[in-house]
Amino acid sequence: MSLGSAPVRHAFALRAPWSSPMPKRIAGRRPCAFSKRLEPAEAAFVAVAVTCSCRALQRRSCVRVRQRTQETEEERMQLDQEAREGMEKYMKLIQDLADKGNIRAQKTAWKWDLRKKVWNFLEDNDLADFPRPVHHRIPNFKESAKAGERLAELPEFINAKVVKVNPDTPQKSVRVAALRSEKTLYVPQPRLRTGFFSRIQPGKVPPEKYNFAATAGGMKQLAEPMDLDDRTKIDVVVIGSSAVNPETGMRVGKGEGFAELEYGMMRQLGMIDENTPVITTVHDSQVISENFPPKGKNLMKHDVPVDIIVTPTQTIRVNKARQPAKPTGIYWDLLSREKLATIRVLQDLKARIEGKTGIQLELAEQEEALPPLAKRGRPRLRESKRDGVKSRLRRPS
Repeated sequence: MSLGSAPVRHAFALRAPWSSPMPKRIAGRRPCAFSKRLEPAEAAFVAVAVTCSCRALQRRSCVRVRQRTQETEEERMQLDQEAREGMEKYMKLIQDLADKGNIRAQKTAWKWDLRKKVWNFLEDNDLADFPRPVHHRIPNFKESAKAGERLAELPEFINAKVVKVNPDTPQKSVRVAALRSEKTLYVPQPRLRTGFFSRIQPGKVPPEKYNFAATAGGMKQLAEPMDLDDRTKIDVVVIGSSAVNPETGMRVGKGEGFAELEYGMMRQLGMIDENTPVITTVHDSQVISENFPPKGKNLMKHDVPVDIIVTPTQTIRVNKARQPAKPTGIYWDLLSREKLATIRVLQDLKARIEGKTGIQLELAEQEEALPPLAKRGRPRLRESKRDGVKSRLRRPS
């Protein structure tokens, strides 16, 4: 049975450590064989009783307990420290590669200085919101829902029938707004590891499930997976950012390049063109013009600039005359073999193009240092040798 799909009958919260087995009766319901026993917990948890939908129970109710570890402030601060330490190591690695003549590192090192500045500022000033720490994420921020509401009032959004929105937490309110406005919602599958986009069409999800549908679990359960044969025209593209320039629309993401890959694939397939509005929502402190980019530096040709910037307090329309050109597709010569090996849908697209043109697409030759993943869970609980920065240094075979 899927716990997420079971209807909630009770919403009582047991916010205390509980080291004993689950009681035989909770809220008057008898637990069945499928009920989970709680492991001894050092942290508090939230327990929610739900009705089991397993066929094996033949309509008999059972109690499931959903357990969620509540991080203490001390644990959160330790995670934050670990994230900052990992970032410092990664930035040193990038600089070492740049000093050795790695062109990719030379062109992108300045972006990591900017990301560090923004992520640290959001955390240090308590402007960040769950999930934290925000390092190596599209950072969630206080009042992100207000920014989403402001975006939903834009004429570009109101007039759109089909919108693509990134799957990150700060843009959840935009995904909900799209569903409430009865638009067709496209959301990239997380990290593109299982496919291309997931789609929810108007009327497919009841209003009471809009909030759930706007989450990763909801998209997996309720959305329709789409493949490269889909050619639906998308009217508005919404992406997340770590920092954005209000004068030029230049943006910096979290450093993994998925927004660029998604945009490039949509252009390659004809789902969007250069006139399709690209919009981002950020905190006001993420809107930066000074030294962005530093003198003598610039974006790479695959980087995606935005047309409209929305914060909780303002809407900024970028001057088209100062905006860099948008990518026209996937720039295969900038794509590493290691990145390609992890994205099946990108492999399929490459094979289709090569089969149609009869020309083999050349990939990037220089080594790529992939950034560490965002810190999740209890401090150092899931660390392993593979989590180290050095293990994420990718060299072409």
